[in-house]
Amino acid sequence: MKKNYLESILGFMTLVLAITFLLKFIDVNTENNLTYELRAKFLKAGGVVIGNDVKMRGVKIGVVKNVSLDKDYFAVVDFSVYDNIKVPVDSTVKIASDGILGNKYLSITPNADSKNVLKINEEIKKVEDYESIEDQVSKIIFLATQ
Repeated sequence: MKKNYLESILGFMTLVLAITFLLKFIDVNTENNLTYELRAKFLKAGGVVIGNDVKMRGVKIGVVKNVSLDKDYFAVVDFSVYDNIKVPVDSTVKIASDGILGNKYLSITPNADSKNVLKINEEIKKVEDYESIEDQVSKIIFLATQ
């Protein structure tokens, strides 16, 4: 049996390279940022699911953590925001989408005049409920018939 050290070294280097890429992939896809939790209550959650983005002025600032119903049947969306982003108290949150068939995300519009910021586990009071395409079309038809 002939020993081929070159093939063994090449196989070992391939294994090391594969493990390095795997560790880098895991590191990139885990949330390393410190966050704090906020929540909002909607009449219609409109397809928001765990893992959707939270954006402020188009920039990702967090992730949706949980979507559930409360005792009054409101859709409660719990989300985390990066610790270095301070959300003003009188900000508005709405459910938006990336195009017609795109993913849903929470869009936060801050009020720049506000000096007070939301604390951990506080609720954003100003919400705009999700309007589906069907809702928007029915509004247009209703306005056209008047």
